[in-house]
Amino acid sequence: MLNPFNDRSPGGFREFFAIAYPLVISKLSLTLMNFTDRLFLSWSSPEELAAALPAGILTFTMMSFFIGVSEFSNTLVAQNHGAGRERDATLAMWQGVIFAIAASMLCYAITPVGLWLLEHSNHGAVLIGLEKTYFIYFWIGAIFIITNFALSSFYSGRGETHVVMYVNIIGNLLNVVLDYALIFGVWGFPQWGIKGAAIATVIANAVITLLFLGLILSPKNRRERYAASSFHLHMPMLKVMLRFGAPAGMHYLLEIGAFTVFIFLLGQLGQAELAASNIVLALNMVAFIPMHGCGVAAGTLVGRHIGKQDLKHAEKSGYTAWYSAEAYMIICGLIYIVFPHTLIGWFLLDANGSPLPDDAIVQMGTTILYFVAFYQIADAMLLTFSGALRGAGDTMFSMWVQIICAWFFFVPGTYAAVVWWGWGVYGAWGWATAFITLTGIIYFVRFRSGIWKQIKVISHHPDQSLK
Repeated sequence: MLNPFNDRSPGGFREFFAIAYPLVISKLSLTLMNFTDRLFLSWSSPEELAAALPAGILTFTMMSFFIGVSEFSNTLVAQNHGAGRERDATLAMWQGVIFAIAASMLCYAITPVGLWLLEHSNHGAVLIGLEKTYFIYFWIGAIFIITNFALSSFYSGRGETHVVMYVNIIGNLLNVVLDYALIFGVWGFPQWGIKGAAIATVIANAVITLLFLGLILSPKNRRERYAASSFHLHMPMLKVMLRFGAPAGMHYLLEIGAFTVFIFLLGQLGQAELAASNIVLALNMVAFIPMHGCGVAAGTLVGRHIGKQDLKHAEKSGYTAWYSAEAYMIICGLIYIVFPHTLIGWFLLDANGSPLPDDAIVQMGTTILYFVAFYQIADAMLLTFSGALRGAGDTMFSMWVQIICAWFFFVPGTYAAVVWWGWGVYGAWGWATAFITLTGIIYFVRFRSGIWKQIKVISHHPDQSLK
């Protein structure tokens, strides 16, 4: 194994941070958006805060398969770019966009399924009504959310992640402003509460889509990267995307679906348990979402070096991403342990900034934060090595990990802890900690085995470039 601390060589920290830091900042801006969204809703109404997470995670669960397939275009762009095939790299991005548009139409067709699931969530009439409102308006933006994963790959797959950063910062800051305006009804906007939070997200994602399209179709990209001429359906490339992207999509669906079940089970314990868990999950976004950027960066670098047929530096890139993510996650974990009451207190204020007395939520939230702090180390392994394996095309293995660990361990165990054994909210979070720890270790062992080096996503024969 090459030494990643030799940061001047390929796969070292200098190369990694050049690609990773814009993605991390981009994800931090997304974290800020989600954090303020939950914070504003907590000031608006405790019921709206409790309703936002189940409805929000259900929407992502229902589109997660399509997101996973669309996002795999990043691997195809990275590997073709590494192989010096700019036309094929752009062609891969457009196949992701075409797939995303078709997938979003299917999403709209299954809207009644989401409403039915919320209706049978046993969360109480008030929460179900709010959840349905958030779901319906948020769901309008499915076409923008799925498409943006493909559009961003035009730049992220080539390592030009600063463009992705700027576009997402603009969109996410717009979301924050619109959140405040539409939740509380200021500056002449209507006071829509949870409905306003969902509409703000839709508008922001639509703006991100337009920004990406405007940049991709610039004269320079049309000339040097075939941005316009490559926009057509290309079945050979689309088949490659579906072959490797479908397992990646199933990975996302199974993982997010498992956590959706987890959240719904917590909702059956009581409103305080759900509210405390929502607060902790909102706080944990500060750790989780930016490290997803590290996972994307790991996949980009692994894919690029594989495109160059440089497996040694592809491996080194994966370990560099892991060391970087671990440092960040450990810092976040220590903050959770040292300042739990302060962090949770941010969410227990009224609209005037006055504290709301709710000792039960503070006590539960503090204990849950300790669980989250513990599994940060394994979560860093999970995020970086799953991203690195995706960059190598090792998506079938990731799918089976989620089938076995999420649906034969995590979901049944959480159900038993909550329904059969009566362990309550702490038992559920303890089981979640065991699941994340187990999954992180499995991804680490898989990457270390080197089996992923044998997978061929693109052909390296000079006569087999897709035209």
